[in-house]
Amino acid sequence: MYNYVTPILYLNMGGEMLYVLQQRLKAQKISVDKSVHVLEGVTTALLSPKILTSIFEEESMSGLTALRSTLEAVVLSSIVKLDTSSMDKLFDLMTMMVKYQLTAATGPKEVILLTLNHTDAMREMVSHPTAQRCLGMLHQMIIDIYEDLTCDEIWNIRRDCLKELDSYCVRVSLLLRFGLQNDDGSFNVTTMNRKYDEKYEENKSTFSEMKVREMHRKNSCSGSFNLYGERGTLLGKNMYAMTNEMSKLAKKGENEDHIQNCGAKAELGMLAIQLGTEEASYTRPFTLNLLSNNDYDNGNMEKDSSDSKDANSSDTVDIKSEKTVFNEDYKAKLDNVRADFSEDKLNDMESQMLILDMLEKTN
Repeated sequence: MYNYVTPILYLNMGGEMLYVLQQRLKAQKISVDKSVHVLEGVTTALLSPKILTSIFEEESMSGLTALRSTLEAVVLSSIVKLDTSSMDKLFDLMTMMVKYQLTAATGPKEVILLTLNHTDAMREMVSHPTAQRCLGMLHQMIIDIYEDLTCDEIWNIRRDCLKELDSYCVRVSLLLRFGLQNDDGSFNVTTMNRKYDEKYEENKSTFSEMKVREMHRKNSCSGSFNLYGERGTLLGKNMYAMTNEMSKLAKKGENEDHIQNCGAKAELGMLAIQLGTEEASYTRPFTLNLLSNNDYDNGNMEKDSSDSKDANSSDTVDIKSEKTVFNEDYKAKLDNVRADFSEDKLNDMESQMLILDMLEKTN
């Protein structure tokens, strides 16, 4: 994988991993203190300066196998412990969610914005000043690297990300329930009634050679690249936290003749949440059990991943190596943050509590 592809996959899949864990902790009614402890530990491990340095380097990890090993190490180095079966299901879930989001992206700017939605969520899950500082620096790295690329290059990066994920075709009940995925594992992607739509394919001739920072200023779509800005798109946000309101809207819309497309209903539901109609209290509208198949339809629809990757390998587009922006200055800053992590003894957070035991105690 190109070093431009790896950070996009790592940060978005890492964000989805945190969403799944957060949903399970809420669904199992784990105490607030324990939930915060779990999420802070995983997020801190995900932001390890050593890992961030690796994923942004020119000679980056190659393939999803290496990426999975890194993400698994992130979970196992924190206070969360998962067995092989649970890790398989967790990886399938975060892979399919990211695959859906990249498929549904309407333009290169939205690819960056959905990644920032994930880093925004990470910021909400940590309180330690050093971790917050690391996230601030990570945000700036994303902007510095990807904003300097052309729109066509970002779109090719999105294509390469989807090519890496192409062999994964697992049904996820959250997507199935709201019409965003079909029984065969394919997605229902619609831009109708979407608040955010770059219409990049329609305007590709105008923006393809334009750098993202220039397109960002000229494009009429909202969406801020600022550290605490409003991203404008729902892609990359926590869909598990939206299921209650989405269920209400989907049920109400069943008797409305003018809403024919179930994918459109899901989009309207998420838009209603963004406008502030989500209930403050959390209920349990959707149960995702990593240890059973009740709400998770396992099974890779295309198990011969090697054949798929070989067939697509000839389509890979070279991105000029001189555009790599990861430099010695950022590396030095990450080294300083790594030292701060060590000095502040964040390892004290790494207790021996097993998440499986924790879930059993709540039954």
